[in-house]
Amino acid sequence: MKCIYPAVFTWDEESKTYSVHFPDMENCFTYGYTLAEAIDYADDVLNLMLWDAEKCGDPIPKASKLEDIKLDDKNSFAQYIYADTELYGDLLQLRKILDMKKRNKAKKFRKTA
Repeated sequence: MKCIYPAVFTWDEESKTYSVHFPDMENCFTYGYTLAEAIDYADDVLNLMLWDAEKCGDPIPKASKLEDIKLDDKNSFAQYIYADTELYGDLLQLRKILDMKKRNKAKKFRKTA
């Protein structure tokens, strides 16, 4: 599934972080120390939540329009985040394969050491 969801980014001066939440997705939030990091983590958490909902057969909420998002804080802005759950699932599989290879390599190293 390919889609976009609006995310709300809020700069917090005290913690020096951007918090991110998705108004349409329950319990879908993250943060980053830089805007680039916050966007990257927002992409990851959105894809994870949607991928998991697909796998479990849970309902997937409809995405709001960006212009319908209400901002409560002057340090906030909204922008769309793109999700591709098929690609994300492939990435998770690749991570598993690479992780298994690393573990096998470490086992071989321990046996020879």
